[in-house]
This record gives sequence, structure tokens and C-alpha cells, in this order.
Amino acid sequence: MAGDWTSQKFLGSMEGAVLGGKLAAEVVANRALGNADKPIKEIQQDIMEKAAAHVAAEPIGIKGDGAIAFGAGATLGKQNGDLLKQCDPIQFASSEEYAAAA
Repeated sequence: MAGDWTSQKFLGSMEGAVLGGKLAAEVVANRALGNADKPIKEIQQDIMEKAAAHVAAEPIGIKGDGAIAFGAGATLGKQNGDLLKQCDPIQFASSEEYAAAA
């Protein structure tokens, strides 16, 4: 019912998650009270045209297809650990190496 795919101004962010949840809660509360739904927001024509013409590009810097590559949580097993070392080796640095890199 809510998520970063919903039609709201913050899209894929913490703010968007909160706003999407709030909007979904409004619909649930209104329906529970027997109120009519608010009108569905129309998608503007220029947005439809841009979406139809969009060409997906490979993301820069992403390695692998595991959860870590897409920002999700995962158990850090050997395969995901190796991918994380390739993408962000500073996370595996000693405190001295980290201080030198900063």
C-alpha cells in the first residue's frame, strides 16, 4: 500500500516512506469511517511521454546481483563479503588504514 513507487514528492527516501505510509493510512481510515475515497491523481502527459522514451542504463559501480549491490540487508557470507570488498574496501581496513585514507 505504500512505498517509493507511490505517487508522492519524496520518491525513494525515508521521507517518502513516511509520506507514503501516511497517505495509505488516510485511505484506510477514510474507508473504515465509510467516507468516499479522494479522487485518483492523474499522471501528467509529459511524465507519460518521458517514461515511454526512457532507456535504462547500467548503474555505475555496481558489482554482482546480491542484496548488498542494491542496498538491501543480507547475511554477509563469503560471496557477498567478496563483492563488498570489491565495491567498498575501506569497510575492511584496519583503523590505521582507515585513518590514512580519510
